[in-house]
Amino acid sequence: MAGVELHKKIIENTNPGGTDQGHLDICHLSFSQHIPDRTKFLLGEINQHPAEGMLAVAKTIAKIASATGKQVVMGIPCNTFHAPKIFDYFLELLKQNNLEIEVLNMLKETGEFIKLSLPNIKKIGLMSTTGTRQAKVYNQLLEPLGFEIIEIPDQLQNELHDSIYNTDWGIKAVSPVSQKARNNFLNFAKILKDQGAEIIILGCTEIPLALPEKEIEHIKLIDPVTILARALINKVAKEKLRPNYEKNIAARLSGC
Repeated sequence: MAGVELHKKIIENTNPGGTDQGHLDICHLSFSQHIPDRTKFLLGEINQHPAEGMLAVAKTIAKIASATGKQVVMGIPCNTFHAPKIFDYFLELLKQNNLEIEVLNMLKETGEFIKLSLPNIKKIGLMSTTGTRQAKVYNQLLEPLGFEIIEIPDQLQNELHDSIYNTDWGIKAVSPVSQKARNNFLNFAKILKDQGAEIIILGCTEIPLALPEKEIEHIKLIDPVTILARALINKVAKEKLRPNYEKNIAARLSGC
């Protein structure tokens, strides 16, 4: 569903000039069986490298690009995949296989968005999988920019992770999102607010399925998938990018 949301948000943020033909060409591939769980890999529970499965996706995209005579810009709607142990190796595999595919880093794009559009924000709440949390990917990106990362207390992280992964009611397993999962994320948002978070990054790409609102508890929610969608459009056809997204976010945060 994270991939579906990325595809949807590319369309929503594109100005096609009033025609279907004005929309961008999108290759949306879902090779779920080939890409093992990123958190389990980072935690040492499995040995199969997720980047190797993603290489199969890249090779397929390269064939499509060759057939259509177009260059490719790629985005991966998974926060945990962007842990350096996975993402950096994936980039190396692309080089080893001579695949000329530019890959945007969703987390870096999110960091740049916050830095440029929300310069007065200092304390950022973060909800994420245990793999993303332990890899400290967002911490490494945002703390050098002067931001403080606030996460839920350690003793609640298993509950947050379970709200993503639980096979009976978690957001990866049930569509539409179960009320139990949504209630949990509403509670996590309140906890982050109480800890001083000024905005909250939804640091697992399925979390926006549970929290589709723009804000919760008067705290603005930052969706990396939306930021990735806009970054992809900006990269390939800047003139088609719908305007004012960043300004609108900044205005809402400043109370204008």
